[in-house]
Amino acid sequence: MRLTTIRVTRDRTTAARIDKKHLTLLPHPDVGALIESGFDWAQRAATHSGERIPLHATTTTVPLLTPGRVIRVGANYPTRIKELRQSRPTAPSLSITRPQTTAGSQATVPLPTLPGLGVDWGVELGVVVSRCAHRVPTTTALRHVAGYVVVNHLRTIDSSAVPSESGSVPPTGLERSILLTGPTLVTPDQVPIGGRGLTLTAALDGRLVQKANTSELHFDVATLTAHASTLITLQPGDLITTGTPGGTLDRILEPGQNLRAAIKGLGDIDTDFT
Repeated sequence: MRLTTIRVTRDRTTAARIDKKHLTLLPHPDVGALIESGFDWAQRAATHSGERIPLHATTTTVPLLTPGRVIRVGANYPTRIKELRQSRPTAPSLSITRPQTTAGSQATVPLPTLPGLGVDWGVELGVVVSRCAHRVPTTTALRHVAGYVVVNHLRTIDSSAVPSESGSVPPTGLERSILLTGPTLVTPDQVPIGGRGLTLTAALDGRLVQKANTSELHFDVATLTAHASTLITLQPGDLITTGTPGGTLDRILEPGQNLRAAIKGLGDIDTDFT
């Protein structure tokens, strides 16, 4: 099943199921609210027979979901580990944040104008949690996955700061973040087990700057989900980001550029910068 969030009027957004020739509107303002609505959310979404609209009438400029928490992993691809000149980690390094701003798969984003500030970015596979998980084993962790999304988590950073051992840059008082997700949430039955074998790419002004496969993840989805559940009790709608490949560390985003972050089978996020 493939789900999205669309705007139907100026003041109303709604989750929707993507069918072959149309969208079926669901009684929830976005996909996140659908997942948080009860343990049987997937069954209700799959069988709902409400209002329909043609596929060509859709818009994906609104956020797919607004997660309560984002669980971010440090360097998790060989190319990223090498880029940061780190040794291979023996356990996932996770940080937990709450998104300051969310945006959809087609957005215009202003870049920081203060000297010394840059933007940390990169395409990632996002994992949305379907139900509560506390200290779950790796063998059953995938039962707690609602689906997979494309993620690009833009973070304004002090470009003079030194990356930490986790691969992230220490926050400053000026840090801001925009969580871009979408355009669809694809349920686990529609992708390979654990989201493996998916190709990620990022193109800046049409030039390929990132390419990797989720089979290269140092810590896979099941491992990350299980480990995160030992730090906090995961809640429906939480988002786990699995890390970005190398290729972005020394690339400075500039006004007027376009960035397309894509995962084959899940869709792409198209962002213009001002």
